[in-house]
Amino acid sequence: MFLAEVGSTDARFKTIKFHDGLNLLVAERTEDSRQGDSRNGTGKSSFIRILRYVLGGNLPDEFKSPELAGHSFSASLSSDRAAMASARVVRPTSPTTKLSVSGWNGSDNAASEHVDDWRRLLGKLAFSLPEDTSRPTPGQLWGQLIHTSFGNPVKSHPSESDWETGVKLGYLLGLDVDVLNGAGEVARLEKQRRAIKGVIKEGAIGHLNLDEADLRAKLAGLRRQRDRMRQSLQDFQVDEAYGAHQRIADSHSAEIREINDESLGLERRARDLARAIETDVASNNASLLSDKLEKTYAEINLVLPEMVSRRFEEVAAFHASVVRNRRTFLEDELRLALSRLVELAQRRTDLDRRRAEILVLLQDSVALDTFLDAQRSLAELEAGVAETERRLESAMAVGKIDTTVQTVTANTVASVRAEVQDRADSLERPISLFSELGQEIYKDRSARLLISTSPKGVFQVRPEIDGDASDGIKGVATFLLDMVCLIRALEIGRAPRILVHDSHLFDAVDHRQVASCLNIGARLADEHGFQYIVTMNSDFLKSVESEGAFSRDDYLVDTVITDATENGGIFGFKFV
Repeated sequence: MFLAEVGSTDARFKTIKFHDGLNLLVAERTEDSRQGDSRNGTGKSSFIRILRYVLGGNLPDEFKSPELAGHSFSASLSSDRAAMASARVVRPTSPTTKLSVSGWNGSDNAASEHVDDWRRLLGKLAFSLPEDTSRPTPGQLWGQLIHTSFGNPVKSHPSESDWETGVKLGYLLGLDVDVLNGAGEVARLEKQRRAIKGVIKEGAIGHLNLDEADLRAKLAGLRRQRDRMRQSLQDFQVDEAYGAHQRIADSHSAEIREINDESLGLERRARDLARAIETDVASNNASLLSDKLEKTYAEINLVLPEMVSRRFEEVAAFHASVVRNRRTFLEDELRLALSRLVELAQRRTDLDRRRAEILVLLQDSVALDTFLDAQRSLAELEAGVAETERRLESAMAVGKIDTTVQTVTANTVASVRAEVQDRADSLERPISLFSELGQEIYKDRSARLLISTSPKGVFQVRPEIDGDASDGIKGVATFLLDMVCLIRALEIGRAPRILVHDSHLFDAVDHRQVASCLNIGARLADEHGFQYIVTMNSDFLKSVESEGAFSRDDYLVDTVITDATENGGIFGFKFV
Protein backbone atom coordinates (compact mmCIF):
# COMPACT_ATOMS: atom_id res chain seq x y z
CA MET A 1 0.00 0.00 0.00
CA PHE A 2 1.31 3.44 -1.01
CA LEU A 3 0.23 7.02 -0.20
CA ALA A 4 -0.53 9.24 -3.23
CA GLU A 5 -1.85 12.39 -1.56
CA VAL A 6 -3.40 13.93 1.54
CA GLY A 7 -6.00 16.69 1.20
CA SER A 8 -9.25 18.15 2.47
CA THR A 9 -12.70 19.14 1.26
CA ASP A 10 -11.80 22.71 2.30
CA ALA A 11 -10.38 24.51 -0.76
CA ARG A 12 -7.95 26.44 1.46
CA PHE A 13 -6.18 23.24 2.49
CA LYS A 14 -2.89 22.57 0.71
CA THR A 15 -3.08 19.14 -0.91
CA ILE A 16 0.19 17.23 -0.59
CA LYS A 17 1.17 14.77 -3.30
CA PHE A 18 3.77 12.07 -2.67
CA HIS A 19 6.14 10.09 -4.87
CA ASP A 20 8.26 6.96 -4.51
CA GLY A 21 11.17 6.73 -2.10
CA LEU A 22 12.10 9.56 0.28
CA ASN A 23 9.57 12.41 0.49
CA LEU A 24 10.59 15.61 2.29
CA LEU A 25 7.77 17.91 3.42
CA VAL A 26 9.65 21.08 4.35
CA ALA A 27 8.15 23.90 6.38
CA GLU A 28 9.59 27.34 5.63
CA ARG A 29 9.95 29.11 8.94
CA THR A 30 10.48 32.81 9.56
CA GLU A 31 12.85 34.22 12.12
CA ASP A 32 9.91 34.85 14.48
CA SER A 33 8.86 31.18 14.47
CA ARG A 34 9.05 29.26 17.70
CA GLN A 35 9.37 25.52 18.36
CA GLY A 36 5.90 24.02 18.82
CA ASP A 37 4.15 26.53 16.53
CA SER A 38 3.02 23.80 14.13
CA ARG A 39 -0.64 24.07 15.14
CA ASN A 40 -0.96 27.73 14.22
CA GLY A 41 2.11 27.84 12.00
CA THR A 42 3.00 25.55 9.11
CA GLY A 43 1.12 22.44 10.20
CA LYS A 44 3.74 19.81 9.29
CA SER A 45 3.01 17.87 12.47
CA SER A 46 -0.71 18.31 11.82
CA PHE A 47 -0.20 16.52 8.50
CA ILE A 48 0.91 13.39 10.38
CA ARG A 49 -2.08 13.58 12.72
CA ILE A 50 -4.38 14.02 9.73
CA LEU A 51 -2.89 10.93 8.09
CA ARG A 52 -3.35 8.87 11.26
CA TYR A 53 -6.95 10.10 11.54
CA VAL A 54 -7.82 9.22 7.93
CA LEU A 55 -6.27 5.77 8.46
CA GLY A 56 -8.65 5.02 11.34
CA GLY A 57 -7.15 6.86 14.31
CA ASN A 58 -8.97 9.01 16.85
CA LEU A 59 -9.63 12.70 16.22
CA PRO A 60 -6.76 14.74 17.79
CA ASP A 61 -7.84 17.29 20.39
CA GLU A 62 -6.48 20.22 18.35
CA PHE A 63 -8.82 19.25 15.47
CA LYS A 64 -11.87 19.70 17.70
CA SER A 65 -11.59 23.45 17.20
CA PRO A 66 -14.79 25.23 16.01
CA GLU A 67 -12.84 26.52 12.99
CA LEU A 68 -12.54 22.92 11.73
CA ALA A 69 -16.22 22.06 12.21
CA GLY A 70 -17.51 20.67 8.94
CA HIS A 71 -13.99 19.88 7.76
CA SER A 72 -13.24 16.55 6.09
CA PHE A 73 -9.76 15.16 5.47
CA SER A 74 -8.88 12.82 2.64
CA ALA A 75 -6.14 10.47 1.48
CA SER A 76 -5.54 8.69 -1.81
CA LEU A 77 -4.08 5.20 -1.45
CA SER A 78 -3.02 2.45 -3.82
CA SER A 79 -2.07 -1.17 -3.54
CA ASP A 80 0.97 -0.67 -5.80
CA ARG A 81 3.02 2.15 -7.33
CA ALA A 82 1.47 1.62 -10.75
CA ALA A 83 -1.95 2.77 -9.47
CA MET A 84 -1.18 5.62 -7.11
CA ALA A 85 -4.79 6.85 -6.84
CA SER A 86 -6.79 3.65 -6.82
CA ALA A 87 -8.72 4.56 -3.65
CA ARG A 88 -9.78 7.79 -1.96
CA VAL A 89 -10.83 7.98 1.69
CA VAL A 90 -12.71 10.98 3.09
CA ARG A 91 -13.30 11.29 6.84
CA PRO A 92 -15.10 14.26 8.45
CA THR A 93 -14.26 15.76 11.83
CA SER A 94 -17.89 15.07 12.76
CA PRO A 95 -19.23 12.48 13.02
CA THR A 96 -15.96 10.70 13.62
CA THR A 97 -17.50 7.25 13.26
CA LYS A 98 -18.31 7.58 9.55
CA LEU A 99 -16.18 7.95 6.42
CA SER A 100 -16.48 7.29 2.71
CA VAL A 101 -14.28 5.18 0.45
CA SER A 102 -14.28 5.35 -3.34
CA GLY A 103 -12.22 3.67 -6.01
CA TRP A 104 -11.73 0.53 -3.98
CA ASN A 105 -12.03 -2.78 -5.85
CA GLY A 106 -12.43 -0.94 -9.13
CA SER A 107 -15.54 1.04 -8.12
CA ASP A 108 -15.63 4.84 -8.43
CA ASN A 109 -18.74 5.15 -6.26
CA ALA A 110 -18.16 6.45 -2.75
CA ALA A 111 -19.36 3.97 -0.15
CA SER A 112 -20.14 4.99 3.41
CA GLU A 113 -18.21 2.97 5.96
CA HIS A 114 -18.16 2.77 9.73
CA VAL A 115 -14.70 3.53 11.07
CA ASP A 116 -14.52 0.09 12.70
CA ASP A 117 -15.10 -1.58 9.32
CA TRP A 118 -12.43 0.63 7.80
CA ARG A 119 -9.97 -0.35 10.50
CA ARG A 120 -10.65 -4.02 9.93
CA LEU A 121 -10.22 -3.59 6.19
CA LEU A 122 -6.88 -1.83 6.67
CA GLY A 123 -5.81 -4.52 9.13
CA LYS A 124 -6.41 -7.13 6.45
CA LEU A 125 -5.10 -5.27 3.39
CA ALA A 126 -2.25 -3.26 4.91
CA PHE A 127 -0.98 -5.65 7.60
CA SER A 128 -2.44 -9.08 6.69
CA LEU A 129 -3.72 -9.41 10.25
CA PRO A 130 -5.46 -12.72 11.06
CA GLU A 131 -9.19 -12.31 11.39
CA ASP A 132 -9.42 -13.90 14.82
CA THR A 133 -6.68 -11.99 16.64
CA SER A 134 -7.21 -9.09 19.04
CA ARG A 135 -3.58 -7.93 19.20
CA PRO A 136 -1.87 -6.23 17.57
CA THR A 137 -4.50 -3.78 16.38
CA PRO A 138 -4.15 -1.84 13.12
CA GLY A 139 -3.89 1.32 15.22
CA GLN A 140 -0.90 -0.03 17.14
CA LEU A 141 0.85 -1.03 13.92
CA TRP A 142 0.14 2.33 12.27
CA GLY A 143 1.50 3.95 15.44
CA GLN A 144 4.84 2.22 14.89
CA LEU A 145 5.01 3.28 11.23
CA ILE A 146 3.53 6.77 11.63
CA HIS A 147 4.92 8.07 14.92
CA THR A 148 3.10 10.72 16.92
CA SER A 149 4.79 9.73 20.22
CA PHE A 150 8.57 9.87 20.66
CA GLY A 151 9.15 9.02 24.30
CA ASN A 152 10.03 5.36 23.74
CA PRO A 153 11.31 3.74 20.50
CA VAL A 154 9.21 0.59 20.97
CA LYS A 155 5.92 2.21 22.07
CA SER A 156 3.15 3.40 19.74
CA HIS A 157 1.56 5.23 22.66
CA PRO A 158 2.76 5.94 26.25
CA SER A 159 -0.10 3.86 27.68
CA GLU A 160 0.72 0.79 25.58
CA SER A 161 1.46 -2.17 27.86
CA ASP A 162 4.70 -4.14 27.58
CA TRP A 163 2.98 -7.30 26.37
CA GLU A 164 1.10 -5.37 23.67
CA THR A 165 4.39 -3.83 22.56
CA GLY A 166 5.90 -7.31 22.34
CA VAL A 167 3.01 -8.63 20.25
CA LYS A 168 3.19 -5.63 17.89
CA LEU A 169 6.95 -5.79 17.27
CA GLY A 170 6.96 -9.58 17.20
CA TYR A 171 4.27 -9.54 14.51
CA LEU A 172 6.27 -7.11 12.36
CA LEU A 173 9.34 -9.31 12.80
CA GLY A 174 7.49 -12.43 11.67
CA LEU A 175 6.60 -14.29 14.88
CA ASP A 176 3.41 -16.27 15.50
CA VAL A 177 0.85 -13.82 16.87
CA ASP A 178 -1.08 -16.52 18.78
CA VAL A 179 2.05 -17.48 20.71
CA LEU A 180 2.86 -13.83 21.47
CA ASN A 181 -0.66 -13.15 22.77
CA GLY A 182 -0.15 -15.69 25.56
CA ALA A 183 1.54 -12.89 27.52
CA GLY A 184 -1.78 -11.04 27.48
CA GLU A 185 -3.49 -13.92 29.29
CA VAL A 186 -0.70 -13.91 31.88
CA ALA A 187 -1.16 -10.15 32.37
CA ARG A 188 -4.93 -10.61 32.78
CA LEU A 189 -4.53 -13.32 35.41
CA GLU A 190 -1.87 -11.30 37.25
CA LYS A 191 -4.21 -8.30 37.35
CA GLN A 192 -7.03 -10.48 38.66
CA ARG A 193 -4.82 -11.94 41.38
CA ARG A 194 -3.56 -8.51 42.47
CA ALA A 195 -7.11 -7.19 42.63
CA ILE A 196 -8.33 -10.05 44.86
CA LYS A 197 -5.38 -9.88 47.21
CA GLY A 198 -5.62 -6.09 47.31
CA VAL A 199 -9.22 -6.30 48.45
CA ILE A 200 -8.30 -8.83 51.13
CA LYS A 201 -5.32 -6.76 52.31
CA GLU A 202 -7.44 -3.62 52.59
CA GLY A 203 -9.89 -5.47 54.84
CA ALA A 204 -12.85 -5.42 52.47
CA ILE A 205 -13.19 -9.17 53.08
CA GLY A 206 -12.00 -9.19 56.67
CA HIS A 207 -13.12 -12.75 57.50
CA LEU A 208 -11.17 -14.35 54.66
CA ASN A 209 -8.20 -16.32 55.92
CA LEU A 210 -5.93 -17.59 53.11
CA ASP A 211 -4.08 -20.10 55.32
CA GLU A 212 -5.57 -23.37 54.05
CA ALA A 213 -3.64 -25.53 56.53
CA ASP A 214 -4.92 -23.53 59.50
CA LEU A 215 -8.50 -23.68 58.20
CA ARG A 216 -8.31 -27.43 57.61
CA ALA A 217 -7.08 -28.00 61.18
CA LYS A 218 -9.81 -25.78 62.59
CA LEU A 219 -12.47 -27.54 60.51
CA ALA A 220 -11.30 -30.97 61.64
CA GLY A 221 -11.55 -29.92 65.30
CA LEU A 222 -15.04 -28.47 64.89
CA ARG A 223 -16.30 -31.55 63.07
CA ARG A 224 -14.92 -33.80 65.82
CA GLN A 225 -16.71 -31.77 68.53
CA ARG A 226 -19.94 -31.77 66.52
CA ASP A 227 -19.88 -35.56 66.05
CA ARG A 228 -19.28 -36.11 69.75
CA MET A 229 -22.16 -33.83 70.67
CA ARG A 230 -24.45 -35.66 68.23
CA GLN A 231 -23.50 -38.97 69.82
CA SER A 232 -24.18 -37.56 73.29
CA LEU A 233 -27.65 -36.44 72.23
CA GLN A 234 -28.37 -39.85 70.72
CA ASP A 235 -27.43 -41.48 74.04
CA PHE A 236 -29.35 -38.99 76.17
CA GLN A 237 -32.06 -40.57 78.37
CA VAL A 238 -34.81 -38.87 80.32
CA ASP A 239 -36.99 -40.16 83.10
CA GLU A 240 -38.60 -43.47 82.11
CA ALA A 241 -42.11 -42.01 82.50
CA TYR A 242 -41.30 -39.59 79.75
CA GLY A 243 -39.25 -41.95 77.58
CA ALA A 244 -41.85 -42.18 74.87
CA HIS A 245 -42.13 -38.41 74.68
CA GLN A 246 -38.34 -38.14 74.59
CA ARG A 247 -38.11 -40.56 71.68
CA ILE A 248 -40.69 -38.56 69.75
CA ALA A 249 -38.85 -35.33 70.53
CA ASP A 250 -35.57 -36.96 69.41
CA SER A 251 -37.23 -38.08 66.22
CA HIS A 252 -38.54 -34.57 65.57
CA SER A 253 -35.09 -33.09 66.32
CA ALA A 254 -33.40 -35.55 63.97
CA GLU A 255 -35.85 -34.72 61.22
CA ILE A 256 -35.37 -31.00 61.85
CA ARG A 257 -31.59 -31.47 61.50
CA GLU A 258 -32.12 -33.27 58.21
CA ILE A 259 -34.42 -30.47 57.07
CA ASN A 260 -31.81 -27.89 58.12
CA ASP A 261 -29.10 -29.75 56.20
CA GLU A 262 -31.27 -30.02 53.12
CA SER A 263 -32.34 -26.38 53.43
CA LEU A 264 -28.73 -25.24 53.68
CA GLY A 265 -27.88 -27.14 50.50
CA LEU A 266 -30.95 -25.75 48.73
CA GLU A 267 -30.15 -22.20 49.82
CA ARG A 268 -26.64 -22.53 48.43
CA ARG A 269 -28.03 -23.94 45.19
CA ALA A 270 -30.60 -21.15 44.95
CA ARG A 271 -27.89 -18.52 45.43
CA ASP A 272 -25.70 -20.19 42.81
CA LEU A 273 -28.61 -20.39 40.35
CA ALA A 274 -29.57 -16.75 40.94
CA ARG A 275 -25.94 -15.69 40.52
CA ALA A 276 -25.65 -17.75 37.33
CA ILE A 277 -28.82 -16.14 35.92
CA GLU A 278 -27.55 -12.68 36.82
CA THR A 279 -24.10 -13.39 35.35
CA ASP A 280 -25.60 -14.79 32.12
CA VAL A 281 -27.77 -11.71 31.71
CA ALA A 282 -24.86 -9.34 32.36
CA SER A 283 -22.18 -11.17 30.41
CA ASN A 284 -24.34 -12.13 27.41
CA ASN A 285 -25.86 -8.74 26.65
CA ALA A 286 -24.47 -8.41 23.13
CA SER A 287 -25.33 -4.71 22.86
CA LEU A 288 -23.77 -3.92 26.24
CA LEU A 289 -20.65 -5.93 25.42
CA SER A 290 -20.34 -4.29 22.02
CA ASP A 291 -20.71 -0.78 23.53
CA LYS A 292 -18.28 -1.64 26.28
CA LEU A 293 -15.70 -3.04 23.84
CA GLU A 294 -16.02 0.01 21.60
CA LYS A 295 -15.76 2.45 24.50
CA THR A 296 -12.79 0.62 26.12
CA TYR A 297 -10.76 0.41 22.97
CA ALA A 298 -11.61 3.97 21.91
CA GLU A 299 -10.44 5.34 25.29
CA ILE A 300 -6.99 3.74 25.00
CA ASN A 301 -6.63 4.45 21.26
CA LEU A 302 -6.83 0.73 20.42
CA VAL A 303 -9.03 -0.99 17.91
CA LEU A 304 -10.35 -4.42 17.30
CA PRO A 305 -9.31 -6.38 14.24
CA GLU A 306 -11.88 -7.07 11.56
CA MET A 307 -13.22 -10.49 12.42
CA VAL A 308 -13.34 -10.18 16.22
CA SER A 309 -16.36 -7.86 16.02
CA ARG A 310 -17.72 -9.56 12.89
CA ARG A 311 -17.69 -13.01 14.46
CA PHE A 312 -19.25 -11.54 17.58
CA GLU A 313 -22.13 -10.24 15.48
CA GLU A 314 -22.48 -13.48 13.50
CA VAL A 315 -22.75 -15.71 16.53
CA ALA A 316 -24.79 -13.26 18.61
CA ALA A 317 -28.18 -14.50 17.42
CA PHE A 318 -27.29 -18.16 17.89
CA HIS A 319 -25.68 -17.46 21.21
CA ALA A 320 -28.76 -15.56 22.37
CA SER A 321 -30.91 -18.65 21.89
CA VAL A 322 -28.40 -20.73 23.81
CA VAL A 323 -28.48 -18.15 26.59
CA ARG A 324 -32.30 -18.16 26.66
CA ASN A 325 -32.41 -21.96 26.92
CA ARG A 326 -29.82 -21.94 29.66
CA ARG A 327 -31.63 -19.18 31.51
CA THR A 328 -34.97 -21.03 31.23
CA PHE A 329 -33.36 -24.16 32.64
CA LEU A 330 -31.74 -22.19 35.47
CA GLU A 331 -35.00 -20.40 36.29
CA ASP A 332 -36.88 -23.72 36.40
CA GLU A 333 -34.25 -25.17 38.70
CA LEU A 334 -34.43 -22.06 40.88
CA ARG A 335 -38.24 -22.32 41.15
CA LEU A 336 -37.98 -25.97 42.16
CA ALA A 337 -35.37 -25.14 44.80
CA LEU A 338 -37.44 -22.26 46.21
CA SER A 339 -40.58 -24.36 46.21
CA ARG A 340 -38.82 -27.13 48.11
CA LEU A 341 -37.49 -24.58 50.60
CA VAL A 342 -41.05 -23.43 51.29
CA GLU A 343 -42.14 -27.03 51.85
CA LEU A 344 -39.22 -27.67 54.20
CA ALA A 345 -39.90 -24.46 56.12
CA GLN A 346 -43.53 -25.50 56.64
CA ARG A 347 -42.50 -29.00 57.74
CA ARG A 348 -39.89 -27.56 60.15
CA THR A 349 -42.52 -25.25 61.64
CA ASP A 350 -44.88 -28.17 62.20
CA LEU A 351 -42.13 -30.27 63.80
CA ASP A 352 -41.03 -27.38 66.02
CA ARG A 353 -44.59 -26.91 67.21
CA ARG A 354 -45.05 -30.63 67.95
CA ARG A 355 -41.67 -30.87 69.68
CA ALA A 356 -42.49 -27.78 71.78
CA GLU A 357 -45.74 -29.42 72.92
CA ILE A 358 -43.82 -32.53 73.98
CA LEU A 359 -41.10 -30.52 75.73
CA VAL A 360 -43.72 -28.71 77.77
CA LEU A 361 -44.42 -32.10 79.38
CA LEU A 362 -40.73 -32.41 80.28
CA GLN A 363 -40.11 -28.89 81.62
CA ASP A 364 -39.96 -30.03 85.21
CA SER A 365 -37.26 -32.56 84.45
CA VAL A 366 -33.65 -31.65 85.23
CA ALA A 367 -32.55 -33.86 82.35
CA LEU A 368 -34.53 -31.67 79.97
CA ASP A 369 -32.36 -28.63 80.75
CA THR A 370 -29.27 -30.65 79.97
CA PHE A 371 -30.84 -31.87 76.77
CA LEU A 372 -31.76 -28.34 75.63
CA ASP A 373 -28.28 -27.01 76.44
CA ALA A 374 -26.76 -29.82 74.41
CA GLN A 375 -29.04 -29.01 71.49
CA ARG A 376 -28.01 -25.36 71.57
CA SER A 377 -24.34 -26.34 71.68
CA LEU A 378 -24.81 -28.68 68.76
CA ALA A 379 -26.52 -25.95 66.73
CA GLU A 380 -23.59 -23.59 67.41
CA LEU A 381 -21.08 -26.28 66.40
CA GLU A 382 -22.94 -27.02 63.18
CA ALA A 383 -23.00 -23.30 62.32
CA GLY A 384 -19.25 -23.09 63.02
CA VAL A 385 -18.56 -26.08 60.77
CA ALA A 386 -20.57 -24.54 57.91
CA GLU A 387 -18.82 -21.16 58.23
CA THR A 388 -15.35 -22.73 58.31
CA GLU A 389 -16.20 -24.84 55.25
CA ARG A 390 -17.12 -21.65 53.34
CA ARG A 391 -13.88 -19.95 54.38
CA LEU A 392 -11.83 -22.94 53.28
CA GLU A 393 -13.58 -22.96 49.89
CA SER A 394 -12.72 -19.25 49.45
CA ALA A 395 -9.08 -19.80 50.42
CA MET A 396 -8.81 -22.69 47.97
CA ALA A 397 -10.27 -20.52 45.18
CA VAL A 398 -7.64 -17.81 45.79
CA GLY A 399 -4.92 -20.44 45.95
CA LYS A 400 -6.10 -21.85 42.64
CA ILE A 401 -5.53 -18.46 40.99
CA ASP A 402 -1.88 -18.55 42.11
CA THR A 403 -1.46 -22.02 40.67
CA THR A 404 -3.17 -21.04 37.42
CA VAL A 405 -0.97 -17.96 37.01
CA GLN A 406 2.17 -20.02 37.58
CA THR A 407 1.08 -22.70 35.11
CA VAL A 408 -0.01 -20.28 32.38
CA THR A 409 3.15 -18.19 32.85
CA ALA A 410 5.43 -21.21 32.58
CA ASN A 411 3.66 -22.44 29.44
CA THR A 412 3.74 -18.97 27.85
CA VAL A 413 7.43 -18.45 28.57
CA ALA A 414 8.25 -21.85 27.09
CA SER A 415 6.13 -21.18 23.99
CA VAL A 416 7.61 -17.73 23.30
CA ARG A 417 11.16 -18.98 23.83
CA ALA A 418 10.52 -21.87 21.45
CA GLU A 419 9.04 -19.47 18.88
CA VAL A 420 12.07 -17.18 19.09
CA GLN A 421 14.37 -20.18 18.71
CA ASP A 422 12.39 -21.48 15.72
CA ARG A 423 12.58 -18.03 14.07
CA ALA A 424 16.23 -17.46 14.95
CA ASP A 425 17.40 -17.54 11.33
CA SER A 426 14.81 -15.01 10.14
CA LEU A 427 15.52 -12.73 13.13
CA GLU A 428 19.20 -12.56 12.31
CA ARG A 429 18.58 -10.23 9.35
CA PRO A 430 16.89 -7.37 11.27
CA ILE A 431 19.33 -7.80 14.17
CA SER A 432 22.39 -7.57 11.91
CA LEU A 433 20.84 -4.78 9.79
CA PHE A 434 20.24 -2.73 12.93
CA SER A 435 23.92 -3.02 13.87
CA GLU A 436 25.11 -2.27 10.33
CA LEU A 437 22.98 0.85 10.00
CA GLY A 438 23.97 1.99 13.49
CA GLN A 439 27.63 1.71 12.55
CA GLU A 440 26.95 3.75 9.43
CA ILE A 441 25.43 6.55 11.52
CA TYR A 442 27.85 6.39 14.47
CA LYS A 443 31.37 5.46 13.52
CA ASP A 444 32.48 5.37 17.16
CA ARG A 445 29.47 3.60 18.69
CA SER A 446 27.99 0.13 18.44
CA ALA A 447 24.27 -0.49 17.99
CA ARG A 448 22.49 -3.65 19.08
CA LEU A 449 18.95 -4.97 18.70
CA LEU A 450 18.37 -7.21 21.71
CA ILE A 451 15.58 -9.80 21.56
CA SER A 452 14.55 -11.83 24.60
CA THR A 453 11.65 -13.29 26.56
CA SER A 454 10.67 -11.82 29.93
CA PRO A 455 9.84 -13.96 33.01
CA LYS A 456 6.18 -13.20 32.26
CA GLY A 457 6.36 -14.50 28.68
CA VAL A 458 6.55 -11.04 27.07
CA PHE A 459 8.48 -10.85 23.78
CA GLN A 460 11.00 -8.05 24.34
CA VAL A 461 12.79 -5.92 21.75
CA ARG A 462 15.38 -3.43 23.07
CA PRO A 463 17.22 -1.14 20.62
CA GLU A 464 20.51 -0.01 22.21
CA ILE A 465 23.26 2.35 21.08
CA ASP A 466 26.42 2.87 23.12
CA GLY A 467 26.62 6.14 25.01
CA ASP A 468 24.34 8.09 27.30
CA ALA A 469 20.59 7.72 27.19
CA SER A 470 20.13 11.12 25.51
CA ASP A 471 17.13 12.10 23.42
CA GLY A 472 19.41 12.25 20.39
CA ILE A 473 20.52 8.64 20.70
CA LYS A 474 16.94 7.65 21.47
CA GLY A 475 15.82 9.33 18.27
CA VAL A 476 18.36 7.42 16.17
CA ALA A 477 17.37 4.16 17.91
CA THR A 478 13.73 4.84 16.96
CA PHE A 479 14.75 5.49 13.35
CA LEU A 480 16.75 2.26 13.15
CA LEU A 481 14.06 0.13 14.81
CA ASP A 482 11.34 1.46 12.52
CA MET A 483 13.49 0.80 9.46
CA VAL A 484 14.40 -2.80 10.29
CA CYS A 485 10.85 -3.65 11.43
CA LEU A 486 9.35 -2.26 8.22
CA ILE A 487 11.86 -4.03 5.97
CA ARG A 488 11.29 -7.35 7.73
CA ALA A 489 7.51 -6.89 7.65
CA LEU A 490 7.62 -6.07 3.93
CA GLU A 491 9.53 -9.28 3.27
CA ILE A 492 6.72 -11.35 4.79
CA GLY A 493 3.79 -9.20 3.65
CA ARG A 494 2.85 -7.79 7.06
CA ALA A 495 3.12 -4.02 6.47
CA PRO A 496 2.19 -1.31 3.97
CA ARG A 497 4.97 0.44 2.07
CA ILE A 498 4.78 3.59 4.16
CA LEU A 499 6.99 4.95 6.95
CA VAL A 500 6.48 8.49 8.30
CA HIS A 501 8.73 10.41 10.68
CA ASP A 502 8.03 13.84 12.11
CA SER A 503 10.91 16.27 12.54
CA HIS A 504 10.50 16.00 16.32
CA LEU A 505 12.18 12.61 16.05
CA PHE A 506 15.43 14.36 15.05
CA ASP A 507 15.17 17.48 17.24
CA ALA A 508 17.99 16.36 19.56
CA VAL A 509 20.03 14.44 16.97
CA ASP A 510 23.32 15.86 15.72
CA HIS A 511 22.90 17.26 12.21
CA ARG A 512 25.52 14.92 10.74
CA GLN A 513 23.65 11.91 12.12
CA VAL A 514 20.40 13.31 10.72
CA ALA A 515 22.04 13.51 7.28
CA SER A 516 23.10 9.86 7.63
CA CYS A 517 19.55 8.86 8.62
CA LEU A 518 18.05 10.65 5.61
CA ASN A 519 20.58 9.08 3.24
CA ILE A 520 19.90 5.64 4.70
CA GLY A 521 16.14 6.19 4.51
CA ALA A 522 16.35 7.26 0.86
CA ARG A 523 18.56 4.29 -0.05
CA LEU A 524 16.49 1.67 1.76
CA ALA A 525 13.24 3.11 0.39
CA ASP A 526 14.58 2.65 -3.15
CA GLU A 527 16.01 -0.81 -2.45
CA HIS A 528 12.89 -2.19 -0.77
CA GLY A 529 10.24 -0.19 -2.60
CA PHE A 530 8.60 1.85 0.16
CA GLN A 531 7.85 5.52 0.81
CA TYR A 532 9.81 7.24 3.56
CA ILE A 533 8.03 10.50 4.41
CA VAL A 534 9.81 13.02 6.64
CA THR A 535 8.61 16.45 7.78
CA MET A 536 11.30 19.00 8.60
CA ASN A 537 11.79 22.71 9.15
CA SER A 538 13.75 24.53 6.48
CA ASP A 539 16.31 26.02 8.88
CA PHE A 540 17.00 22.63 10.44
CA LEU A 541 17.32 20.97 7.03
CA LYS A 542 19.70 23.70 5.89
CA SER A 543 22.00 22.92 8.82
CA VAL A 544 21.77 19.20 8.05
CA GLU A 545 22.85 19.85 4.48
CA SER A 546 25.71 22.14 5.50
CA GLU A 547 27.11 19.77 8.13
CA GLY A 548 26.36 16.41 6.51
CA ALA A 549 26.53 14.86 3.06
CA PHE A 550 22.88 15.24 2.10
CA SER A 551 20.97 17.17 -0.56
CA ARG A 552 17.23 17.77 -0.60
CA ASP A 553 16.92 18.33 -4.35
CA ASP A 554 15.56 14.93 -5.41
CA TYR A 555 13.26 14.41 -2.47
CA LEU A 556 11.11 17.52 -1.94
CA VAL A 557 7.35 17.27 -2.39
CA ASP A 558 5.82 20.00 -4.54
CA THR A 559 3.72 21.55 -1.78
CA VAL A 560 5.33 24.46 0.06
CA ILE A 561 4.11 25.39 3.53
CA THR A 562 5.24 28.42 5.49
CA ASP A 563 4.36 30.40 8.58
CA ALA A 564 5.26 33.69 6.91
CA THR A 565 1.63 34.44 6.00
CA GLU A 566 -1.79 33.78 7.48
CA ASN A 567 -2.66 31.33 4.69
CA GLY A 568 0.78 29.77 4.28
CA GLY A 569 0.20 26.79 6.55
CA ILE A 570 -1.21 23.43 5.53
CA PHE A 571 -4.77 24.40 6.54
CA GLY A 572 -4.66 27.67 4.57
CA PHE A 573 -5.72 29.64 7.65
CA LYS A 574 -4.78 29.95 11.30
CA PHE A 575 -7.02 28.82 14.12
CA VAL A 576 -6.96 28.59 17.89
